[in-house]
Amino acid sequence: MAYVRRALAQGPSPVPSSGERAEDVLLVACELLTNAYCHTPGPLSLDLDLDHDTLTVAVTDASTRPPVVRPYRPQQPHGHGLHIVERLAVDWGVTPVPSGKTVWAVLPAR
Repeated sequence: MAYVRRALAQGPSPVPSSGERAEDVLLVACELLTNAYCHTPGPLSLDLDLDHDTLTVAVTDASTRPPVVRPYRPQQPHGHGLHIVERLAVDWGVTPVPSGKTVWAVLPAR
């Protein structure tokens, strides 16, 4: 999480730096990175793109396999990451890239 906090702090302004919105951005970025670490050879990049009132968090990895939203099972300790992303993001998706894929999520910037 410390890495993501630093990336957000060094990112484009006005990325939220405190409060509920900042925690949402941090949580979504951590979930996307965790998925890349757990289900692919690992993330290749973390990109933040501020466009007017939205912030896109994007994680690129070397796998072409799309992420899978697993059934929600609250009794299990894992498998809830994309449910969290779906809940916090305005939109999310997957874009194929030459090196694999980019999983992205759009959040309100303010």
